[in-house]
Amino acid sequence: MRHSAEHRVAGRTLCARALPLLVLVAGVLALAGCSGDGPDAGGLGHSERKSAQVAIDTLQNSNISLQLVTITRWVQSPPAACRVRLVSRNPNTYKVYVFWIPWLAAAPYVWVNMNITDDPQTGTFHLDTAQPVLPGGRLNRDGRTINRGSVDTTLLSRYGQPQAKKSRQLLRAKGGDVFAKPGASCQLLKNGSLRLLPS
Repeated sequence: MRHSAEHRVAGRTLCARALPLLVLVAGVLALAGCSGDGPDAGGLGHSERKSAQVAIDTLQNSNISLQLVTITRWVQSPPAACRVRLVSRNPNTYKVYVFWIPWLAAAPYVWVNMNITDDPQTGTFHLDTAQPVLPGGRLNRDGRTINRGSVDTTLLSRYGQPQAKKSRQLLRAKGGDVFAKPGASCQLLKNGSLRLLPS
């Protein structure tokens, strides 16, 4: 009995001494991983991610952030894709791509392609749209034609898997190489600013 009690006390003492050492080693390893400029899973180094966030933060002082919020309200859906890709260095230039899939079939797909640096004066911005399905609405009295003055309130999701496949294909096609490395996903916030997401 006495021998097993001593063994338990010695085991607890060893664990009590080892635990702070393990915590210290884990903290040093975590800091060593964060301090380097090695690429993350998306291929961006720490300084490139920081530079990308600075570049997209400059949009906050322009009407672009207002446009992003307005488009989101218009299509009644948050962006289906938001992506930032490093396209050149010296100065770091980023391609930013935001794509919306509409809630209603009558609303268009909308996408914005931007090339930006930390100087908003050098940025280029391109907005485009495409109709997801043929224009719809209420039928005229003849039962064969659509009253152009009416609004189609059909949900886009009601068109099923073929429409979902078309949405994914269009999202990829209009983004070009923005999904390649080095890059990162981003998020559109309610105030119109963009935030890089961890890779």
